[in-house]
Amino acid sequence: MNKFYTVDRKGSLSTGTVIELTKYDDVNPKVLQEHVDSLFSNGVSSHGENYLLKNGSHGQISSSAIELLFEYVRRANFPEIPSRFECSFACETIDEAVKFRAAFGNPTDPIYEVFSENSFFKGNMALLDNDQTSLVCSYFADEYWKGNQGPRPSCFWEVLLQLPVTIGDQVS
Repeated sequence: MNKFYTVDRKGSLSTGTVIELTKYDDVNPKVLQEHVDSLFSNGVSSHGENYLLKNGSHGQISSSAIELLFEYVRRANFPEIPSRFECSFACETIDEAVKFRAAFGNPTDPIYEVFSENSFFKGNMALLDNDQTSLVCSYFADEYWKGNQGPRPSCFWEVLLQLPVTIGDQVS
């Protein structure tokens, strides 16, 4: 079993919680329900709900447009890697989780252990940037899915965990 660390920015986690994919059946109009079912027949993660399904999705770290570009680059060239829309996100160390919380959360956001028996993928979160030309964004997506740092001078390695995962103890 692999152990990672996640920042609970929504205040929704507790020890023992099992995070699984959620299958939505209330997407309207019907053609969009059919579309999401064809893309993600097993459901989506909380990240998928936020960036794919919600109206007015404006993420704190990336945008719904860059998420969609990265998804289609993954589908075209790296289909063996799990989708960001179907994963939970974590850090490899407590120190990395603390850095993530400082950059994207609040000092009071708890940090939890998260356990996974499934495969995982590491990508440079700094590449999720759509303030570039489409060509550069495409290159960044390719580098991300290859697991490379890319041309960014700084990087932050995020771990994509295939669901289900189990939340462990609060560590901070």
